[in-house]
Amino acid sequence: MRNLVLSAVLLWPALACSGDAGQKRSNTHAFYVGANGGYGSTTWVGLVPEIENQNLVLTMSTPIEVQEGGGVWGGFAGVEFTPFFALEANYLAYPDATVIFDEDSFFAFENNDQTEFKTKTQAISLMAKFMLPLPGTTVRVYSSFGVGGIHREDEINNIWIAAPSFGIGINYVFTPHVMGELVGNYMSGYGTSELNPAKDYVPFLYAAYARIAYRI
Repeated sequence: MRNLVLSAVLLWPALACSGDAGQKRSNTHAFYVGANGGYGSTTWVGLVPEIENQNLVLTMSTPIEVQEGGGVWGGFAGVEFTPFFALEANYLAYPDATVIFDEDSFFAFENNDQTEFKTKTQAISLMAKFMLPLPGTTVRVYSSFGVGGIHREDEINNIWIAAPSFGIGINYVFTPHVMGELVGNYMSGYGTSELNPAKDYVPFLYAAYARIAYRI
């Protein structure tokens, strides 16, 4: 009996360590930097009225068509304070959008009969990540939120706005130095009711993408 108790005492630290292996491995290297890519879209199409609501007045004021959506790319860097919490800085470039107006619109009148323009969008953010490790694995599910900025750049306007940012994701540590994620992200834009709403509009942003990071 004495030998059995002694063996159990000696084996307990090893058993405990093996049970926590996933969490320890996921937090071995706290700093990380990486790149991401996937699909994303702006929401300029939100300015286009539904077909049943279109009329002469709206056609003069709002776009009649928008071409947007496609590949997104960017980078990120962060630090894990614990296996459950991290702070992260992000950059994401969205595909250009083409906004098209009727030839009799106010936009065409104000821009020498021009009926369309192309606009660029990029976003930065500082996010807090709250992670839930799955027992016995190096998989973590997480939600994140923070604040950032959306940059609209085109011939009509060049503006930054502050915006809240929200995300969800799945995190997996392949090796002590390599981490991958699948992420969904949303950022809130800005719009106001005016004669030419496209003039000051900053699009809302949606994206779903994969990320790979090197852990330092």
